[in-house]
Amino acid sequence: MIHLPALADKTRPRPNRPDFEQSYLIPDTDTYADLWDEVYQFLRAVSFRSPVVRSVDRYVNRLFGFFGFRVHPVTKVARYFHVGLSLDLARGRKVYPIYPGVLEYAGYGAVNGYYILLSHPDIVTDDGYVLHSMYCHLKKPLVTFTSYQKMLREISLGSHPIISVPAGTLLGTAATSGLSRQHKPGLYFEVSFRKFGENPIAIDPYRLYYDMSPENETKDLADPKTIAELFA
Repeated sequence: MIHLPALADKTRPRPNRPDFEQSYLIPDTDTYADLWDEVYQFLRAVSFRSPVVRSVDRYVNRLFGFFGFRVHPVTKVARYFHVGLSLDLARGRKVYPIYPGVLEYAGYGAVNGYYILLSHPDIVTDDGYVLHSMYCHLKKPLVTFTSYQKMLREISLGSHPIISVPAGTLLGTAATSGLSRQHKPGLYFEVSFRKFGENPIAIDPYRLYYDMSPENETKDLADPKTIAELFA
């Protein structure tokens, strides 16, 4: 079991949250920069694997793929706060879990498309949050619950059955399902700490692998004409 310090009181609400998206907390790196540096340093020591073969840095879209403010590549909304990584991948590229986990959800959402959510219950915080990873815009989930297992999950409020997902499991392949660029397949990859009844704490997935995270090249763009030309 890997224990991290309490984190919820070291966060702030995600800025500029769209009405149709879930409320998230994000690290308050302005006030608690040293603590979050230590958290990311500790997580890097876990040696998470990349969700694809080769490092994530090769595939992150520099315009809008990093954690933080950006222009949304589909809605074209400026100053949208991105709470994951967007990787540009060839259609059909295989996607794997970053760490052994437990299947929490496999299905479809209007924004996420086909996606899989895993918990990693051996990485927890002192205030009761558990690390999770999410893999979106898949062609289809290749790890799922049966109909009977879904029924049991509903009855047990998600506690049974436990479906373990080893690190080398093929989760799915990169595609364009959900709210994505229809001719640009890829993977939206999110890492968060979650606790029942509380807003998730989204952390920067890039910093699981690297000391510092670049900023999106579109983070300060606001002029509609410039944005339209960029994505023409």
